[in-house]
Amino acid sequence: MPKIVDHDARRRDFIAAAYATIMEQGLANTNLRAVAKKAGYTTGALVHYFADKDELIREALDYFGSEVRDRMQSAQVDQKGRAALRETLVESLPTDKRSASSWRVWLALWYHSEASSDMREEERRRYREWIRRLSKMLDESKTLGELDGAIDSRREARALVALVDGLGVQFLMSAGRMSAKQMIEMIDLAVDRLYAASK
Repeated sequence: MPKIVDHDARRRDFIAAAYATIMEQGLANTNLRAVAKKAGYTTGALVHYFADKDELIREALDYFGSEVRDRMQSAQVDQKGRAALRETLVESLPTDKRSASSWRVWLALWYHSEASSDMREEERRRYREWIRRLSKMLDESKTLGELDGAIDSRREARALVALVDGLGVQFLMSAGRMSAKQMIEMIDLAVDRLYAASK
């Protein structure tokens, strides 16, 4: 009897192996052969599931980024307006080992996107999604009367994204000199200033 292959499980194996390989060897040194070996399969088996390295990397980023997105979505369900915005911004920071690892992969994607049009579009797609999410929460704050209706939600969302990017990079590059608590304090300061301007 031929062996029954769980294709979804095998695909997840390759995605997990890709993420682990990126973390161990860096994005530039990650290739299909290394990922296949990490997963315990042949390169031939891997290419049945992914056309090239870029597709595999995109899938790895999407899979491991889903945990953060789920927490962000929960914040929007459980809270509204300003509270949801603040919680979402905090969830986006590299405050623990797992989220810090995801941030390192994200930074590698930035670097890799310079040489890959597909990865560059993936980077832009993620930023569009991120800005759209924050803009929606700012619009909700306007509806709730927490923010002045004249405030440009998209402009403020872009400023908050820039703040999160800056804090994340500083945290990773600081070798422990910046703490998660300090990052959260900076988020609270920015949110307080934004909403105080509407009072």
